[in-house]
Amino acid sequence: MAVNLFSLNGVALKQIVQRTWTEIRADDVLGRAAQLAYYFFLALFPFLICVIASLSVFGFADRGRMLLLFLLARFVPAPAVQLIGATIDQVIQASGPLKMSFGIVASLWSASMGMGAIMSTLNAAYKVPETRSLFRQYLVAIELTAGIAVLLITSVLIAVFGDDVIAALASGNFVFAVWKIAKWPLGFVLLVLAFEITYYFAPDLSEPDWHWITPGTLAGIFLLIAVSIGSRIYLRYSSSYGAAYGSLGAVIVLLLWFYLSGIALLAGGVLNAVLQDPVAANIPAPSSPAATPNILS
Repeated sequence: MAVNLFSLNGVALKQIVQRTWTEIRADDVLGRAAQLAYYFFLALFPFLICVIASLSVFGFADRGRMLLLFLLARFVPAPAVQLIGATIDQVIQASGPLKMSFGIVASLWSASMGMGAIMSTLNAAYKVPETRSLFRQYLVAIELTAGIAVLLITSVLIAVFGDDVIAALASGNFVFAVWKIAKWPLGFVLLVLAFEITYYFAPDLSEPDWHWITPGTLAGIFLLIAVSIGSRIYLRYSSSYGAAYGSLGAVIVLLLWFYLSGIALLAGGVLNAVLQDPVAANIPAPSSPAATPNILS
């Protein structure tokens, strides 16, 4: 039977937070997040090549570029968005089947290496050894990467073609207005599903429990949003990164955003591991007054 992680297993919230931070330090989450930043940075531009080249086949490259940058601008700092936009422009000018194939292979390889870092981190958080063979580890990493990529591409397709599909299938302003509102919660659902799939399949658990939504997922998404807002505020009122890195400032900003986002993703998984088994996490069970009988015993 699946454990209700939102019950906190009767443990005080303060203890959960303290233990989660202890586990983050013990499992070297900050160091492993740097690995994620590196591999996800390598995977980003091949992934964009794949998406834009695919859209260009149907004549939607320019529109896809505009909507993709619009979506990225909600999370990624402005200098990084400008860097991505310039790269996409170059891709649109020289897109083709060969480039699309290269994008698929390169993004899958880079992102799967990052997924391997997630798998090892979550194994450490759950205190389980890696028993899967090397081939099986690579297979799981590639499957997870492909699944997350499908969710991301689905989100882009919804943003690009959603309005046209709804306008063609349903007549009337009411349905279109409902879709305009509903597509953002739908994007949030896809983001939650991506987190849950990662937290379910990445660690080498013998009998994992599936949860549609967990505290770790909510915490990870909250941290991701906080990172995005915080970085944009910092860059708005500070220009020190430009003075320090010059023309490489946009690249450094993008890498930093990937690094902090990796911390958010891994910290959510560590929180779920702590909540899954507080005994293994060395959290003492709450004590009951001696005069109060335990009706569950």
